[in-house]
Amino acid sequence: MAKIHILKSSGFVLLLVLSVFLNCRNEKSSDKEGVLESYALLLGSSTPLAEITDADCTDPAPTFATLSQAGTTTTCANCHNAGNANAGFDITSYNSTKNRITVGNPRGSLLFNKINTGSMRIYNTNSINKAVYCWTLKGANP
Repeated sequence: MAKIHILKSSGFVLLLVLSVFLNCRNEKSSDKEGVLESYALLLGSSTPLAEITDADCTDPAPTFATLSQAGTTTTCANCHNAGNANAGFDITSYNSTKNRITVGNPRGSLLFNKINTGSMRIYNTNSINKAVYCWTLKGANP
């Protein structure tokens, strides 16, 4: 019985790893929305993120660098970088990222919505979530 459980767990992990490394193509993330949501359920990453409020944003003027410090470079840049801008989006580019947000309105921003309820939810963390929210809220400084 334990052997079957280990094989199932290994299969899910392998499936996730393969999906990350082999599926970074320049296509709309919405094309994979259902598949990514299924991965999230299988891997248990559909648990709610910590609710962020404006009061959580204590830095008066966070810069674009706070996004990479929160983990976007190691997590998101696997598929969203200059050499492989999946869905036309490069998370390492200030201009590309700023084009995905509504300055001062994180909840009305495409990027924040994609990482919270959209196809990128599976890769989101509380750290990334807070960084994107606060950066957007406080002016999206370069």
